[in-house]
Amino acid sequence: MNHLNDPSNPNDSNDSNDQHHRNQPGAPHALATSPGSVDGWQDVRDRLDLRRLVDTYASALDRRHTELFASLFDEGGELVLNRPSGSGRPPLVFDGRDGWAGALSVLESCVVTTHFVGNHTVTLNGDGATGEAYCLAHEIRPAEDATHDVDDGRRARTPTRMPMPTRMRMRVRSIRYHDSYRRTAGSWRFARRTLTVDWTEDRVLVSPSAG
Repeated sequence: MNHLNDPSNPNDSNDSNDQHHRNQPGAPHALATSPGSVDGWQDVRDRLDLRRLVDTYASALDRRHTELFASLFDEGGELVLNRPSGSGRPPLVFDGRDGWAGALSVLESCVVTTHFVGNHTVTLNGDGATGEAYCLAHEIRPAEDATHDVDDGRRARTPTRMPMPTRMRMRVRSIRYHDSYRRTAGSWRFARRTLTVDWTEDRVLVSPSAG
């Protein structure tokens, strides 16, 4: 007797039908589960949470939100600012003992900043992780004077000092962050974030108020 698809038969199975369905175009595929993952989506959730952490760091900087900034670091967390290569000066190290306001004080001379986060790579290891993030930091400051150089057209191309409307100066920094993350109480935070500036570019801007 044929017990096709008989639920009372423990040896019966819909495997052949399931396999046929999975082979159809557009059929969903199960996410591969990596060793040690709680489920197939755990790595995805962790990576999204870590990206949110990195993006929130940039937002807290631009909004000068000290409390939010401090909340992104684990207890005992550190922010390390490497000095320019060849300067011979030790890195600046900020942590909760010094008050995170000190880390934001380096931006006090800026009228406005925009930190644009790009690449973000992560290696997960349980409740710990490491990563690297790229960032272009745009820092707008008042110009140091109210004049600029204009080519007067002579063959010698001698610059002539001419008055101009109020200017702003923009410095663009290409930043690499080397990160260590730690998950505590279900939330990811920075255990250590090390900042290195790869290059800088200075630009002169005419302020919007000048027309």
